[in-house]
Amino acid sequence: MRRKLLIMLAASPAGPGSTSHAGVISEAPQGGLWAVSLAIFVLGVIVVVLFLHRFERRLEQIEDPPRERLGRRIAAVNAAFTEAARLMDELQRDLAAQQAAREAIIAQAEEQQRLLEINQEQAEKIRHILVGETKATIRAERRQQWLFFALGAAMSVPIGVAINLLVP
Repeated sequence: MRRKLLIMLAASPAGPGSTSHAGVISEAPQGGLWAVSLAIFVLGVIVVVLFLHRFERRLEQIEDPPRERLGRRIAAVNAAFTEAARLMDELQRDLAAQQAAREAIIAQAEEQQRLLEINQEQAEKIRHILVGETKATIRAERRQQWLFFALGAAMSVPIGVAINLLVP
């Protein structure tokens, strides 16, 4: 109807805002109304396109034969098992490397323990030798002191008698 008004308005010699032969008063179109109409139209087109795209995807899923879907799922499961087996092998290699490192450390600790025992034995022998030498030295010094004491006591009596005889 509005289109007819615009056509009639364009055909009238008086131009917009005047009364035409049919007695219809036409109004000039407003620019804001056109912009809103255009935006609504574009939005509608976008919604329809998105709906059709979604509909096509669902149709593809429905048209997908169950055999192919099952084949894809089986392939995905096989890929998952292959990855799991690869990871399992990797874990076994890591575990074996850690076990070898552990055994090497244990062997090294045993060797250190053996060396420590040898060193303790040697230290004990050295201590016995030193203690033995020290005891022997102490005994020898004690004997020497007793000897000096006995000589001093033995010599003091004759020297005292000699001094008494020599001195009038």
